[in-house]
This record gives sequence, C-alpha cells and structure tokens, in this order.
Amino acid sequence: MVDINWSITSARTRASIFQHIHRTLNLFERIWHINVFCLSKLWYVAQILPLPTKYSKVLDRAISFYVWKGYFYKLPKTQLHLPTTKGGLQLIAVKEKSQALLTRNILRAKQGESDPMGNKFWQKHIPLLCSKTTILSQSLKIIWEAIESYSPTIATNDKNQNTKIIYTYLMKKNVQIPRIMEKFPNQRWGNIWRNMHMANIPTAWKTTVYCYLNQIIPTEEKRHRHNLTDSTACKKCGWLDTLKHRVTNCGAAKTIWEAAKALLVKIWPDSQLHDWFQTLLVLDPPTKQNKFVTVWLASGFLHYQLTKPLHKIEEFLHMLKEEAARLETKDDKLSQILKELRLLELNS
Repeated sequence: MVDINWSITSARTRASIFQHIHRTLNLFERIWHINVFCLSKLWYVAQILPLPTKYSKVLDRAISFYVWKGYFYKLPKTQLHLPTTKGGLQLIAVKEKSQALLTRNILRAKQGESDPMGNKFWQKHIPLLCSKTTILSQSLKIIWEAIESYSPTIATNDKNQNTKIIYTYLMKKNVQIPRIMEKFPNQRWGNIWRNMHMANIPTAWKTTVYCYLNQIIPTEEKRHRHNLTDSTACKKCGWLDTLKHRVTNCGAAKTIWEAAKALLVKIWPDSQLHDWFQTLLVLDPPTKQNKFVTVWLASGFLHYQLTKPLHKIEEFLHMLKEEAARLETKDDKLSQILKELRLLELNS
C-alpha cells in the first residue's frame, strides 16, 4: 500500500513540477512555486504513510533540476533549506517535512487523540510500534527511532505536537553552514542576508545578488580553477575576470560603478570609499540611515552590472527610475521609501 500510493503521488508531483519547466521564473519564484503549488498535494499522503527513501530521492532530483535549470554552478540543497536569515531560501525539505507530518499524527495517536485516517489507525498500531518484536518497514522504523530519540519536550508536550516545531527540530539536526560564510567568517552575514531579503526589492534583483554573494556566477577565473577554460582573462577587456572586476572595472561597467557611487553620496554625503565598497559590493551599509534605499540601490546596481551584456548609464538610470515608479503605484505606505528614493534624483 505504501509503495503504490507513493509511486502515484511522486509521479504526479514530478509531472506538476516539469509542467512548468519552461516558464521564465527566477530562482526565488521557482522556490515559491515549489513550496506553495507543486508540493501541496504531497502532504495529504505524507501525514498518513511513511515516505520511502527512494521516492524522496526522486522528488529531490526533480526539484533540484527545476530550481537550478539554466544555472552553471549550483548550491547544495542543504543551504537552500536554511532560513533566509542563515543564507538559505527556505525551500521545503521533502523528507523532513513528510517525517514531521507523520510524526505529529503518531504522537497525537499516542496521546489518544484522533488521526487523519479517521479510524484510529495509529492508535491501534501504537502497541505494535512499541513492541521490540514487531518487524517494521524501513521508512516507519526510521521515523519511530527518531521519535524515541526526541527530547521529552517534543515527544510528550501536547503544545509541541505541532508540525512546524517538529520540522524545525529535524532540520536543526542536519544544519550546515553555507560555504561562503565559512570562506569569509568576518563578514556580518546576518545583516547581509536580512538586507538581501528586504521587502519591495524585485526578486530578479534578489536572485542576482544571491548568486553574486554565494559566488556561483561563472567568471573566467572561476571556470579556469575548475579546468573549464584555458584563460582567466575577461573576454571583453582582457583583465583578470572576477566578480569584482565585472561590477567595478570592466569597460563601460566602470561608468556605472562611478554613477552608483555618485548616487550613494547624494543620500549619504559623508560616506567614504570603504562605505561605498561595503554597501555596493557587500550589501552591508555601515549605517542605518536611509537603509532601504542604499540596499535597494546596491541590489539594482549589482543586478544591472551582472546581467546586462552592454552597460549604458542612461539604461541603468532608466531601470532605477522605472522600479521607483512601480513602488510609487504599489502602496501608499511606501511614502517614506519614495521620499528616500527621490533623494537619488534619478532624472539628473
């Protein structure tokens, strides 16, 4: 019964994912699409039947292919599962979420409460689960062993028989620090991730910034390190092709870099060279003054520099002006933000 149900469910979920494979969505939108739409029907089965490992792997492969379609370098799924404040994108972990749903119902049955099968299925089978002589399926055995290893507050407290709390508990057992945070431990990563996820910044900008911060954009220098090219030279100007070079010093990109610094000075007159680098290249302004608009400007700057094949100052300012106009028509509550944006004098 378990194998048949999960075979059908996983096949339908994969079909739902691949049905949208050709849509033009950015990384953030694909993850929202997976979390909200593609996986929604999966949870009805997951709270009743244990998810076999082979089907969780099938679903993970399908999700990974969909999320990273079109990307040369990728991040491990363990990072995408992390909270946004820890460097992740809160992609739901199928195996852990399924385990949390089923665990919640088994714990409720253990306390004598109702279960989703409506016939007290788990209440009847709790004695079998507790018995040392019962031969359990591998999936159910893993879940029951996990339940027995839970702390008393998770396993016995009624208010903690909550899927979200159990899921968080399971995810903390397998938490991994993103590689970029290990590589640059002195950066204020908590601030950087929070700034990147600020509201009212386009998800297309956030996607570019996320790839930039995690250094998965395929520069010639990075490709050379992986033996994918013979030279580290930039194909446009011949200099060493790094991310910093692309956003600050590659041909016409240097003009955009100077323009972005000039715009930053208009809202932050006493800023210095270090402040410009920390804001525009690291997304971590040293001051809270006009914080949204500085992060907004830095995000737009990085997105433009890293996605446009040709750089034109008029096009860059037009992009900022259009996005500022979009915010103006979006919500009256953004008046303070718009007031800060007008300081940039985008028409000049």
